[in-house]
Amino acid sequence: MSQRTQEIAIRMTLGAHRAGIAKLVLVSGVRLTLLGCGLGVLGSLAFSRLVSSFLFGVSATDPLIYILCVLIMMIMALLASTLPASRRASANPMDALRSS
Repeated sequence: MSQRTQEIAIRMTLGAHRAGIAKLVLVSGVRLTLLGCGLGVLGSLAFSRLVSSFLFGVSATDPLIYILCVLIMMIMALLASTLPASRRASANPMDALRSS
């Protein structure tokens, strides 16, 4: 997110609200998480036949497990994005513009 410091500073200088900046950072984190979860699910489905011989009593393509994993990853991504979002929202835009 440090690459976007100038962009966020310009947005704040032009009148963007702090809640909008925090939302921008959180949405960016959620998008990356969704992309990663989608690729992870596709990869695990591709390797499910290989892994199925090691599992006993559980299906390698159990939809409940996939849903729970995606939900846990989304919650973790939101928690991990909260601190950077609050830092970006409370940053002084003039300091960010001067430092670049």
